Amino acid sequence: MYRAFKYNMLTTRLFLMKIFIVTVVLCSNIEQVFSQEWNAARLNVLYGSSLPLNFSSLSKIKKGIEVQTGTRFGISLADSSIVGHILQGFVLYFRAFNNQANIKGDVYVLPLNRLRIKAENVIGLESGHSYGYQDLSSDWVPLFSYTNVSWTDLNWANNQLNISYECGKPVSAGGNGSLMGEDPDYYNIEIEFELVPTGPGF
Repeated sequence: MYRAFKYNMLTTRLFLMKIFIVTVVLCSNIEQVFSQEWNAARLNVLYGSSLPLNFSSLSKIKKGIEVQTGTRFGISLADSSIVGHILQGFVLYFRAFNNQANIKGDVYVLPLNRLRIKAENVIGLESGHSYGYQDLSSDWVPLFSYTNVSWTDLNWANNQLNISYECGKPVSAGGNGSLMGEDPDYYNIEIEFELVPTGPGF
């Protein structure tokens, strides 16, 4: 009885994950990364640039945590009407920052795919497509795409996405596995988001 009580205290006290958001706006090729003469693009973090996931009970360790309103992005994207580039939309990608191979703790590590992320429209991007929950990876993974062939410029106040997070959800509940059996630690992960304009010439 004493041993079980001690285990619970350790896990509830030490199982903490903190997520940090890094945003990047990229173009269609390397030469254009530093000179976006044909458009203006910006990914605004309205809230949720740092997000703690606190597994403060045995129930949370078994069932996982879902944060449905973790981060909100405002999307600003404007066409400069440069010949040869016709702006028609964007794709939002994400990955572990700097190709990080796992979720690092002070001592232990967790697989990246224990954390899953989803992007959904909040306002102004209703015709866009959400890819649902996607596994965190060291490679770029699409989260949300938007296309409008009759392009109208987007601004952060009227075009927003919500980012949801899911961690430690059991396979039986549609997740990638609970954190039961994993070593308690203070885990940190940086997540990089990339906004890529799309359309002819991109």
